[in-house]
Amino acid sequence: MNRFIEGIALSAFTEAVKLDHLLFKLGVYQHLFKGEHHANLSDHQHCRLGQWYQSSAIQARYGSLRAFQALSAPHARVHQAARSALDELPGNNHRALLQAVNDMEGSSQEVNRLLRELAHQVR
Repeated sequence: MNRFIEGIALSAFTEAVKLDHLLFKLGVYQHLFKGEHHANLSDHQHCRLGQWYQSSAIQARYGSLRAFQALSAPHARVHQAARSALDELPGNNHRALLQAVNDMEGSSQEVNRLLRELAHQVR
């Protein structure tokens, strides 16, 4: 029963984190459209997912699970690619900007997949 409840709680958390990242990306697109390359973006350690992931209790609880272990790198890439996209604005390097946006989206999809897998592994 406890594992079932934990699985439901983790699923709810992962859905909230997915929404957070969707809003993060929306903010990046808004900054891009407005030409705001100096926008302040959270990094992968200070967003809700990053803070959760770095928690020693969470590391102890889920650290042995493959999906959890694989989550850090694509999550960092989401934030790094978003920053790269904004950094490309002043130089009008559209190819590099588009590549950064594609990297952000691809990494975001990988984060979402791993979060689903993690929630499934816990149930």
